[in-house]
Amino acid sequence: MLKNYIKIAFRNLVRRIGYTSINVFGLAVGISCCLLIGIYVMDEISYDKFHANADNIYRVNINYSMGGTSQSMYVTPTALLPTMKREFNEVVAGTRLFDVAMFSPQVVSLNDVSFQEEKFFYADSTFFDIFSFELSEGVKDKALVEPNSVILSESMVAKYFGDNDALGEVIKVGQTEYKVTGVMKDIPDNSHLKFDFLASFSSLRASKGETWWSANYATYVLLSENADRAKIEDGIEIVVREALGEVFQNDDRVSFDLFPMTDIHLRSTLSTEMQTQGDIKYIYIISFIGFLILVIACINYMNLATARSMDRAREVGMRKVLGAVKGQLFNQFMGESIIVTTLAAIIALVIINIALVPFNNLTGKTLTSTDILDPVILSGLVSIIIVVAFLAGAYPALSISSLQPGNVLKGTFKRSKTGGLLRKVLVIVQFSISILLIIGTMVIYKQLNFMQNKKLGYSKDNILVLPTDRQVNKNFQSIKSALEQREDVVGVSMASESPTEINGGYGIEVQGVEAPNTNTVAITVDQEFTKNMEMEIIHGREFTEADTKLAKLDSLELRQYAFIVNEMLLNQLMISPEDALGRNAKVSGRPGQIVGVVKDFHFASLHRKINPLVLFIEPSQYNKLFIKVNSDNISQSLTEIESVWKQIVPERPFVYSFMDEDYDALYRSEERLGNIFIVFATLAIIIGCLGLLGLVSFTVQQRNKEIGVRKVLGASVSSIFILISEDFGKLILIAFLVAAPVGYYLMSDWLAGFEYKTVVGVLPIVSSIVITIVVAIATISYNSINAAVTNPVKTLRNE
Repeated sequence: MLKNYIKIAFRNLVRRIGYTSINVFGLAVGISCCLLIGIYVMDEISYDKFHANADNIYRVNINYSMGGTSQSMYVTPTALLPTMKREFNEVVAGTRLFDVAMFSPQVVSLNDVSFQEEKFFYADSTFFDIFSFELSEGVKDKALVEPNSVILSESMVAKYFGDNDALGEVIKVGQTEYKVTGVMKDIPDNSHLKFDFLASFSSLRASKGETWWSANYATYVLLSENADRAKIEDGIEIVVREALGEVFQNDDRVSFDLFPMTDIHLRSTLSTEMQTQGDIKYIYIISFIGFLILVIACINYMNLATARSMDRAREVGMRKVLGAVKGQLFNQFMGESIIVTTLAAIIALVIINIALVPFNNLTGKTLTSTDILDPVILSGLVSIIIVVAFLAGAYPALSISSLQPGNVLKGTFKRSKTGGLLRKVLVIVQFSISILLIIGTMVIYKQLNFMQNKKLGYSKDNILVLPTDRQVNKNFQSIKSALEQREDVVGVSMASESPTEINGGYGIEVQGVEAPNTNTVAITVDQEFTKNMEMEIIHGREFTEADTKLAKLDSLELRQYAFIVNEMLLNQLMISPEDALGRNAKVSGRPGQIVGVVKDFHFASLHRKINPLVLFIEPSQYNKLFIKVNSDNISQSLTEIESVWKQIVPERPFVYSFMDEDYDALYRSEERLGNIFIVFATLAIIIGCLGLLGLVSFTVQQRNKEIGVRKVLGASVSSIFILISEDFGKLILIAFLVAAPVGYYLMSDWLAGFEYKTVVGVLPIVSSIVITIVVAIATISYNSINAAVTNPVKTLRNE
């Protein structure tokens, strides 16, 4: 019996090869999209779960509120970890990490060959008590004990030593020699910690003491199984208040929270992280898109299956007359559905292997075909086959197998409106999804365009950004003088951070203001920084040479600072710009005077509002060099600037970025989301049009006689085309009326995540229906026009 079912199923599928191809290909594309997104999501949610004690590892974040402003960061003081170990028995182990690239990348050299390394961390010797990163050479317990010892990843060993052994060898980090005490397997891609060098924390001056006043270090702890997180967090706050109690007044507060390590990649809400992290909201969005694509593919199958049910009705009637029972017929039709879905799944696996490279380019991942073999993915594939086969085949199987043979053989079934109504509903759902994705795509790109073209309050075009060190800072005047002799160099400046993203946290006290210590962001700059960045000083003056000299005095008691503040800080302090000028102030203990007010500019992602900001001169804090170029031949300018660089600071590689590219990188996740939307919106429309093509073909076939009669009576080609197209046009219009308000609401909600944003507007809404109608008409046109121009004599003779 089973063999007979399979044979009949294949005959029916081959007999209608056009419909079968549409079904199989549409389902294959839908399943492949769903699986690709599934692999992507599995990779995202797997971050940091490879560690043996992943569920009990926490990072300690700091939250502080001072002078009415609040901020949360992952960096903590050196005193935190030792204090937690002493005070809480639940802390089984802990380690501190210092990401030196937070300030400036390290220069690593071997045999006079130097490289600039971004992924350079320092860690306590207890690092491997927390994390399960593997050493291929060296001993975990000893590798990070001695000062000036370092562990290299296998990739870095290959880069610096080739095929030679690295263990025990010496490399230079800056001007200091470090001994290689371990070789570590490359960090897995699904780790929020990404480093190639891990040096001993004891190499740092900060390791020599415990202080609460310098928060630059990430603290990770391993807690016991039954540890009470809330109790530990409350206990830490009590300890901190005892240590720093005299600083806190009124509502000022510093607290620490234990954040699960496995949540960092997708659920961290901090403004800055060690690495660019994901966002759980985007995972939900992308997962939903994958589901919608699969739904569209299933709808295709259901539409064509119910449409074909009339062709199969006579077959069912005859088989019932010959003794077939309802269960046998149901099994046969479900068997056909399973065969189609299985074929589609096999083709989907082929599509995935072909599409992996472009998909990785789209998402920034390094997924491989072996990821499909993940048990969760494989079980998901089997589930998709079963669920899709049932959902797509159940209704046609039930409706057709339930037919009364007498009604079928009389032709009564053809007058039933049930199948037609279902098909109309499914077409509406299908195109509603497509319209929704088009609206989403256009709004995302509208916001990206808004962010890329928004006036930020400073110039970011044609500016090179180079990390610096003490040697570069020492030779800054020589570099500046040499570069400014060139006509294509407009200006040269230094600062502690790039204006695209300033994160330095400070406190400010202003004479005559009740708030004793207001929290602010601050950046140290040279005297020409604001001018070169084209920032607008709306009150007061720019920095001067005298300001630089006073800030560089050797005597701390005599040193004085000039402060330029932004409008937002004055708004928070509730003083006017005119009243602020000349007031004495202190920025984290630095005495000085407010000399200018800069117009508010965006120094962070547009997700965040402009916060209070202070600019002041402090050469010891400079980490970045900015070279503003005005040239039609950038490549030539870069070559000549590099020549100057190598003459003056040959020990540091000439590694640069462009400020506008750094700014665009802040929105990489939104850009990827937009690309994903446009790709899958296109696929949704293609799959939907495949189903539409099949339905139009079926409709034309069913109305051949009517079309022939109309032609004989004088109907034009255009009237026939309109006759066939208008029903589908109405359905697409209904789909638009359903999808437009939903799309508007969802994208308005997405835009709410940006402090500075565009609006959904009319264009995305109108464009979605225009694009859908144009594509639908193009799809309908072939069969409609072909039917309209067919000789009616031939049609009526066949009928």
